[in-house]
This record gives sequence, C-alpha cells and structure tokens, in this order.
Amino acid sequence: MKTMKAAMFRGNGVLNIEEIPVPEIQKDTEVKLKIKAAGICGSDLHALSVPPLQKISSDIVLGHEFYGEIVEKGSAVRDFDIGDYAVVQPAISCGTCFECRHQMEFLCSNKLHYGQSLDGGFAQYAVVDVGQLYPVPREANPDRAAQTEPLACIMDALKKIDFTADSRVILMGAGPIGLTFIRTLKYLGIRNLMVSAKGKARIQQARDCGADVVVDVQRECVRDVMQREWDRKADIVIDAVGSGEVLSQSMELLGSRGQVLVFGYNLLAEAVVRPGLICGNEFKIVGALGKDFESALKIVDDPALGLDKLVTRRIALEDLNEAIEDLRNKKACRIIVYPNGQ
Repeated sequence: MKTMKAAMFRGNGVLNIEEIPVPEIQKDTEVKLKIKAAGICGSDLHALSVPPLQKISSDIVLGHEFYGEIVEKGSAVRDFDIGDYAVVQPAISCGTCFECRHQMEFLCSNKLHYGQSLDGGFAQYAVVDVGQLYPVPREANPDRAAQTEPLACIMDALKKIDFTADSRVILMGAGPIGLTFIRTLKYLGIRNLMVSAKGKARIQQARDCGADVVVDVQRECVRDVMQREWDRKADIVIDAVGSGEVLSQSMELLGSRGQVLVFGYNLLAEAVVRPGLICGNEFKIVGALGKDFESALKIVDDPALGLDKLVTRRIALEDLNEAIEDLRNKKACRIIVYPNGQ
C-alpha cells in the first residue's frame, strides 16, 4: 500500500503530521490531485483553538486552500486530462435543499467541505470531485494560485455591497485576509481606504499593500482618525475580524445609508448593536460566505494584484504546526505549504 504524509486534525487543537494511505478514486467523477501548494487559512487556526472558534470534523486532513496536478481521473471525467492543473472549490452543496434550489448553494443545509468535513489539501495527494475544479495554467505562479480560494471569498463578498472608486471604505483588521482585502480593493480602484491594524508588522504590511490611511488601534481610535482625515463618515465598513465588538464599532463609523460587510467568521463572538442607529440611518448590514472562483481566477495571477508579495515564507508539510504558531503570534502573514516540495 502506498502511503503519503498528511496533516491530520485529531480534534481538541491537535494536528499531527502522519503517514497515511494515499487516497484512491472511489467514484467515476473523481480525480486524484498531486498537491502543488496550499495556503493556511484563518479558519484553520480557529478550528485548532481550544475551544474551537469554527466547527471542523475530527480525523480528517486539514486544509482547504489548495491546487495541484491531476495524476489520475475517473471514467466519467471529460473536461480535464492527466497533467492538467486545477484549483479546488472546497464547498460541496447537496443540490436538493431549499437553499440549493433557490440559488443559495453556499448556504446549503447539508454542505460538505474539503479540509473541514472531508479530507483536504495539507497532504501530498487528495481525491476530489471534478465538479469542484477550476483549471489553472501550468505556468501560474504557485504562491498566487494557492491563494485563489481566499480571493474567491473576497470577490464574492464585494459583490454584496455597492461601491465606487470614490467610496470611503474602512477595513477593520489587517491579518492575512485583511491584507488580501487591501490589495484587492486598491486593485479595483478604491481611492479612500482606511485600515485598522495592531502591531508594527501589521501596520507596515497594510501600508505596503496600499492602504491610504493606517490606524494603529493601540494608539488611536478609528473614529478620531476618520474625523481628522475625511470630511465625512465612511460609506462602507468591512469587518475582517469577526470579534463581535467590531460590528458594534462599525455603527459609529458609518454615514447615512452606509454599509457593513461582515466577513470575519467566529461562532463564539457576540455584538451589541443599537437598532435605532440602523433604522435611523438606513444602514445595510450584509454577511458573506460564498466564493466567486470565476472572478478570482481572472486576476489571481496578475502581478499588479501582487498576492505573492503577501507570502512570508514557504514550508514543507512537516513544518506546518510551527507555521501555525507563527501565524497565531503574528510573526508571519501568508505561509504557503508545499507538500511535495517546491
């Protein structure tokens, strides 16, 4: 029996690098991928927290931001060939629930998810359904291609709000996903982007990514800086933290008919919100959980977007736990895992 190295989530914060059997195709619609590169997501850190901040099944291979080369395929696979490269859309909808039947597949009541409820991409090989694949050019920069999934989440989220180049946008949070938001918003032409950040490294990274104003929240209040820098309140506040209190703060930063985009996902967080502010100012609050891979793939490998510039380092699978600690301690931004070597 052939074996491979994989990062197995064993529950209660335990992630072990183990030698397990190489997965085999079970259905004629599946393909086997040799993993090229995989990204570490904030939700992976949430799953490994004790108690967990996001629910992920135990005894699975972690990792849902990944792509690779097709090395084997089922008999019903027609649109991909051996040797093709593809990125994985990890969320699998059932197709039959109310949400799926009403074009809300990402809110599926019976959703499965590679790297969260099914074996994912922190391994040398993975077996996935062909319906979850999007083609990637073989020559694509692997550091960028591995970030397609988080970019797809951002592109879908931005479809849910109305903005122009002149919109005044406040982004709360400059972690890895926040920095990706900065690069994406500037790439899309936003001219007035204020970002809240904590710690010297994150502040400098936010500036390097193109933020027009960076607020050191350990020294200043976002509202005070906004009043000093802008002639009016924000049109949009993006919560890339998900702590709960950020949603409360957002109400104080928005102008009339302002919009809050809640992107940070934390099942344990709670917020205190004054309904009168929402009603009296006609605020719009929207959550985001979907993924727009088509839009993401159009720009992910563009050097002008520069997602590779977010990569702090590249690691082997054996170094995954150390990398996760570095992300927790904000010693790194984006870390890309190369299970089969660079």
